[in-house]
Order: sequence, then structure tokens, then C-alpha cells
Amino acid sequence: MANAVKHLLEFGSYRVDSEHRVLLRGQNPVPVSPKAFDLLLVLLDRHGEVVSKDELMNLLWPDTFVEESNLGQHVFQLRKALGERPQDHTFIITVPGRGYRFAETVRAVAPEPVNIGQDEGEDERSEDCKEEEIFIASRSLQKIRIEGANIANSSLALPSPRHRLISAIVAMIIAGMIVASYLTWRHYQSTHAANPGRMMLAVMPFQNLTGDPDQDYFADGLTEEMITRLGQLHPEQLGVIARTSVMGYKHSTERLDQIGRELSVQYVLEGSYRRAADHLRITAQLIQIKDQSHLWAEDYDRQPQDILSVQDDVALAVAREIQLRLTPQQRMRLTAHVVDPEAHENYLKGRFFWNKRNEEGFRKAVEYFQAAIAKDPNYANAYAGLADAYVLLEGYGFEPLEKVMPKAKEAALRAIQIDNQLAEPYASLGLMYAHDWNWADSGKNFERAIELDPNYSVAHHWYGSGYLAAIPGKTEEEISELRKAHELDPLSPGIITDLAIYLCFARQFDESMRQFQDVLRIDPDFVQAHYWLSQSYELRGMYPEAIAEVKKIKSPDATRFVTGQLGHIYALQGRRREALEVVSKLQKLSQQTYVDPRYIADIYVALGEKDLAFAWLQKAYDEHSPTICSLKVNWKYDSIRSDPRFVDLVRRAGIP
Repeated sequence: MANAVKHLLEFGSYRVDSEHRVLLRGQNPVPVSPKAFDLLLVLLDRHGEVVSKDELMNLLWPDTFVEESNLGQHVFQLRKALGERPQDHTFIITVPGRGYRFAETVRAVAPEPVNIGQDEGEDERSEDCKEEEIFIASRSLQKIRIEGANIANSSLALPSPRHRLISAIVAMIIAGMIVASYLTWRHYQSTHAANPGRMMLAVMPFQNLTGDPDQDYFADGLTEEMITRLGQLHPEQLGVIARTSVMGYKHSTERLDQIGRELSVQYVLEGSYRRAADHLRITAQLIQIKDQSHLWAEDYDRQPQDILSVQDDVALAVAREIQLRLTPQQRMRLTAHVVDPEAHENYLKGRFFWNKRNEEGFRKAVEYFQAAIAKDPNYANAYAGLADAYVLLEGYGFEPLEKVMPKAKEAALRAIQIDNQLAEPYASLGLMYAHDWNWADSGKNFERAIELDPNYSVAHHWYGSGYLAAIPGKTEEEISELRKAHELDPLSPGIITDLAIYLCFARQFDESMRQFQDVLRIDPDFVQAHYWLSQSYELRGMYPEAIAEVKKIKSPDATRFVTGQLGHIYALQGRRREALEVVSKLQKLSQQTYVDPRYIADIYVALGEKDLAFAWLQKAYDEHSPTICSLKVNWKYDSIRSDPRFVDLVRRAGIP
């Protein structure tokens, strides 16, 4: 019997047994991953205090470099386990820009016998169950026995035959309700299961076994390249979860069955690497989620320049084990050229910084991609990475289009010239042409990127948000593309934010709000989510909420659009003097760094100053501001939509 429970803490209706690492709601165990449980213990120990993100990351991942998004995802999982609603964080409070605070009163409880399981053997069997339905069935039967025992005990004090009959009926009803609940769960699982005609696989972050945390970029890059390789195998039969979502499990100790449920995958590929100056050792293993059986495992001892051929060997082994039928053309695609090891190192570092999605990261990525090209002028992936970095420097508003787009186009076209089967440069060209209002070429390049790699989530993301979003009447297609991107990258804050934005454009406010809340549960400090959620509040006339939301943004990179958004809200509120002060601030700021003219244009639109609004919109047009792409669908321009100058601006931008 599992009776001796020590180190008990209680909060709300929950009890934590820190010795046996069990979280109970009433008498029922609540599934929690090991890392999320560690997080809970830290927050309980410091309840009432704000624990900074840096401190939490140091405590949870000591002496290990992990991205901040890992912490956000474990907070999200813990909140989910505690049953917190998106709009009502009862236990774990986010303190913007600082960290988290456990708000509920925590009580220490004297040790007492608690019957966690019916007996030791049964408890062990529950822990060893490989499938969730077995776990739920065992818990359901246990509840039936407990309820039956309680009723039987109470019936001893009620000798009346009538009372015994009532007790029997109540017991049958309880049993029936539990069985019905179980059958409902089974129906839900069957109706929400992944498409049986298309398997889903996740490549877990490769482990860096060198002992040097500075080598993490290599492990991350190896993970991303394996995702790309596997995604190109047979997209009609195999979907592969994108990088952003799997990187949240870096250094995670979560059970594979839980990861499988969270990502909706049937297979997981795990791997690790060690290396010396002239030697590389990579291990990989393929695991089937439903029974956690190891289908295949292999060690590869190679030279550093053979890294791409190792990836091809792994991809072919995976295809064989999950019975993908590859065409000769698909097999030929897995014939990699040898790449200079130093060029490959610089490429991986470039992708590492590009994935940070901030100004410093984009600029460092440019440097590393250029270094890779200098070492290997025929390295197509490096040119594709360089194009991606330039495109997002402009797309995020850090550089004007005329400065970076020629460089981006040159890099993308060179990548295609070297290897016209790469999806990445076509997607970059698609976004580039959209920002340049060349809609025909934008659509063609996005379609080509998706044709080459239907598992490339970035292509679906940019196609939906960069091209289809600008075309009136394409709302359903646009949201469909964003949902495809979300399926392939379910934990990407950027994709979920854009899905929320365009649901808001489509006036689907309830679902839009749910998506925004999902983003902020994953990453409470995600800048774009706060910025666009502020605009969502603004659209509904909720101005205090809109101001509060935009003021949650603390990133120094965001000064320009935070200031612009505040000015726009002040103008809508009729706070003319404060709005004009913001215009003055933006004009002064533009003397130090690039400021998109649309921020000032939007303020004048809200103030009703049409002449000044169109003067600044013309300036935005001259500088190819990305805002021009959304002229026809963005609610900010409803008040000037019928003005002939607006019609002319849309016509000149070539928006259909």
C-alpha cells in the first residue's frame, strides 16, 4: 500500500507530495511532466514572490543553455494541468517583463495516510501503462470500487431493504456515468485522431554530448536539417513537426507518450552527437509512440564533411521502418553533396541566430551566412538563409525595403540557380514579391515552395499572412494556410499570433482571442501577440485594455511600434494633444533609426486629418512599407476607404 506520504503541501483543491512527486486533485492523480513538476515545486517554495525567468531557467536547467521559450511552454503545460482557464490565471500569475508569481495560499500539511492506489501492484501497473486508454480505464475501475465500497459501508447503517435497493441503484448509476465518460473519451480520441492516411513524426532536439554548451547551435542545426530532410521524404504520407515546436522539448524529461499527445505524432526520432577535431559520432533512434517500441537505432562514425550524408542515411532508415514507398526521384533527392565543414558550421550558426527573431539575431545571421558563402560559394542553403535574413530585417521593420530587398532577391535567385529543388528560397521570393506588390510572382513562388516541400511550415505561414491576407475574398484560403502552418508547428508563437490576427481581420473575435491567449500561455512576453491583441481590443472600443496590453511590451526592439500604437489609441480616444506628441516623438526617432511612416499615417487617420494621413501613406508607399499590403483588409482605414486617394493608392499598389 502506498500509504506513507510525507512533505505534503496544499493549495486550493490540490495536494502535492514532493517526496513521491505526485500532484493530486482531491483523491485523483493529475498527470504532470517531470520538468513541469520541478517548476511547480520552485513556485510553491517561493509562493507570493516574483521569481524571475532567469532564476527559474537556472534552477530548472542548471549549467545548460536553453531558449526562454522552453520555460514558457512548461508554464503553459503546468497551467493546463492545474485547470487554469485562459482568461483566469488563479494560481500562476505572469508579471510582465519579470517572471512568475504563485498567487494561491500554500499550506504545509502534517503527514497522514493517503491511499493513492488500491494496492502496490495496481499502482505500478498504472504507471507502466503505455497507452492513455489503459490508464483511464484503470482509474475508472478504481473509482467504481471506491464508490461501491463507500456505498456498501453506508448501507451497513441502513438495514432497510428499501435503502439497500436505493444504494445498489446509486452504485449502478455511478458506474454507468464513469463508463459513459470513458466511452465519450474514446469517441473523442477516435474522431480527433490524426489522419490515418498521413503519419506524423517529431524530431526531438538532438543532444549535445560534447560537454560544451557553446556547441548547442550544432545540435540545434542538426535537428533542423533532419526535420527538413524527413519533411521532403514523402509529404503525402508523412508530416513532420517544425523546429519551433520541438525545440520546446530541449532538455525535457517528459514521457514520450505525453509528447506524442501534445504534438499529435505517431513517431519520434531521437538523436545525439559527439565530435572531436576530425571525428563526428551521431546516434539516432526511431520510436513508435503507441507502445514506445524502438523500431530502429544506429551509430554513425564519420568525418565532419560527411554530416549531410549521415542525415540522408537516417532519413532512408526512417522511411524503411515506417514503410514509406519512395519514388526514384525522392531517393535521388536524398543524395547530398559534400559541404565544407567550416561553411556548414557558419550556416548552422546563421540559422541559430535567425531563429531568435530579433534585430540582433537577424544581423548576426547575415554575417554567418555570408561567411558560409565565402567558404563555399556553391552552398545553396547558405544563400537561402541569407535571403531569409534580409527578408525579415525588412519584414520586422528594421530596414527599409529598398536597402535590403535587392540583396535578398540576389541571394534567393542564386540559391535556386544552384539547387532549384529547395523550398526555402522560393518562399523568401514569395514574401519579397508580396512586399514589393508583385502579386502574380509572389503567388507563383509560394505555390512552388509548397509544391517542393508541403511540410515547410514557413511557406504556409508566409503564403497565408504575406500574400493571401492582402487579397480581398481570400479570407478562407488565408486562414486555411495558417491552420496548415499551425498543424506543422503547433507551438510556434509567431504562427499562432498571425492566425489570431487574421481571425480578427475576419471579425471572428472569440476564436481570435482564444488564439492570442494560447500564444501568451506559451510565451507571456511575445511582443507581436501583445501588439496585435492591443489592436484587437482597440477595434472593439476597449481602449483602456488596448493601452494596458501594449504597455506590457518591454523589448527595446519594439520602441517604434509600441509608441505608434499608443499614439493611435490616444487619437481614437480624442486625446489629440497626446497623439500629436507621439507624432513628434516618432519623427525625432526616425532621425536615429528607421521608422515606418505608417505609424504616423495611422495616427492622422484616427485624428481625422485626411490630408496629413494621405501624405504619410504616400511616404509609406514610396518606401514600400509592408502596411500597404493590408490596405484593403485592415480596419484602421475604414474611415478613408471611400476617398478617391485611397482607391488610387490601392490601384497603384496593384492589390487585386
